[in-house]
Amino acid sequence: MVNVLIVDDNIHYVKNLINFVIGKDSNIKIANIASNGLEALDIIKKNSNIDLILLDLKMPKLNGIEVINRISNMSLDNFPDIIVISGENSLINKLASNPLVIDFINKTDDMLSIYSKLKDYEEKQNYIHIKNDLSKKILSELISIGYNLAHIGTQYIKDCILVIYENKNPSLTNNLESYVYKEVACMHNVSFQKVKTNIAKATDFMYAECSMDILKDYFHFNDVKKKPTPKKVISTIFNKL
Repeated sequence: MVNVLIVDDNIHYVKNLINFVIGKDSNIKIANIASNGLEALDIIKKNSNIDLILLDLKMPKLNGIEVINRISNMSLDNFPDIIVISGENSLINKLASNPLVIDFINKTDDMLSIYSKLKDYEEKQNYIHIKNDLSKKILSELISIGYNLAHIGTQYIKDCILVIYENKNPSLTNNLESYVYKEVACMHNVSFQKVKTNIAKATDFMYAECSMDILKDYFHFNDVKKKPTPKKVISTIFNKL
């Protein structure tokens, strides 16, 4: 569920948008409406569940740019994302680098185009929740076989598994060095060699700390002293997801 606050003084525009969105997707909820910037700030202060703001820039009492500036200086546990509604490029350009602003809607865009942006946002938010749950499960599996969460190599292994999951391609476990490690290196802005080396070090630490019987059962080894390779670790945990 995505909770949306619409901030726009054009009531006709707002009504059309609400009717179109509600008719399309029950997972996108119009939680509140404000007709000016001051009303919007009051709603945000009182409601911590606002995920997304559709914000007009030209409004009475307090314009959209001032609203964004004030939100940026608030003490909020979770800052709402903002999609700016405007037809003036000069105003949009002033906000292009603001971290709260994730997208722009032109006043002349049709309702289907606007809905598509909302739907994309909803899907991204859903995936963020899925990814967080997967990360917790992966780390739990790694801990169970002796990996140290403080070791950066453990985090790299977790990210390798997520890369494979996101690509929906289990065969990537056979292409760790040619593809997966490189993707993780880009994510962390480090070298491929650093990813590979730290994964190997984290696996060495795991092997030294974990009971041989646990490893034998977890990886279904015949040899109680067999050491799992990073590839074996990654593929085994991926198959448990």
